[in-house]
Amino acid sequence: MRSGDFAVEVVPHGSGRVRELETGHVLARPGQVYRIRLRNLGPLYAVADVKLDGHRVTAGGLVLGPWSATELERPVDAGEHGRFTVVAEGDERVFGPDGGRDDPSLGLLEARFRRELPGHDRRDEPTPRIAMPTAPRRPIPGVPRLPSRFPAGPPEWVPPLNEMPSAPRASAYGGVGQHVEAPMPVERGGPGDAVERAAGTGLTGHSDQQFTPFALGPLETEATVIQLRIVIGTEEALADDAPRPLAGRLAPSRPLARP
Repeated sequence: MRSGDFAVEVVPHGSGRVRELETGHVLARPGQVYRIRLRNLGPLYAVADVKLDGHRVTAGGLVLGPWSATELERPVDAGEHGRFTVVAEGDERVFGPDGGRDDPSLGLLEARFRRELPGHDRRDEPTPRIAMPTAPRRPIPGVPRLPSRFPAGPPEWVPPLNEMPSAPRASAYGGVGQHVEAPMPVERGGPGDAVERAAGTGLTGHSDQQFTPFALGPLETEATVIQLRIVIGTEEALADDAPRPLAGRLAPSRPLARP
């Protein structure tokens, strides 16, 4: 989804498929490991503050260079190295005694972008570019540990999707660019029968993604906010030949809690 100079996508890590609808719902199957792709399509540096299920996962904020993109695959926390994984509502091992049924933020992905005010001394290349920062492999000094809201999946729980290895994708507070895939197409149509149930995020596996500090000047006061809602989609809706009905634009809604 895009708003002005900024865009957010949920992309699968390794195998599997996710599908973003025009309503802002992102369909995925339980156990899908995913990354959050953040894009800055403007000429100024910006900071992205990301929340999952109502809990912040970007510590002091993720810096995006002009005309660039980065992919976040784990919380920005030196003590949390699990990858973001879709977990269906009702899993008490991850969401606590109520299984997430009483959580109105379950599945909500919120990204708030603020630009750096003009006037800094850095030289930005005038040619637009799409890049993914690659940072030195070292922990973030001075970044506090986040509350352990995203517990790793129980040892006996293995995601049903096979996670294929890939090179570490460092997002960060600075770095040089790499090629990033083209934006995932957004499909028209409401969720309808495509949604099986609500979902949230847990952590499974291990990510080697590292971060490095990067200093910015003052930021604009008002943020550009983009919200998506991750839900469990039916296998039929996630099939490559799934139908794509036309529908009007609706705000993302949370599926009703299951009894």
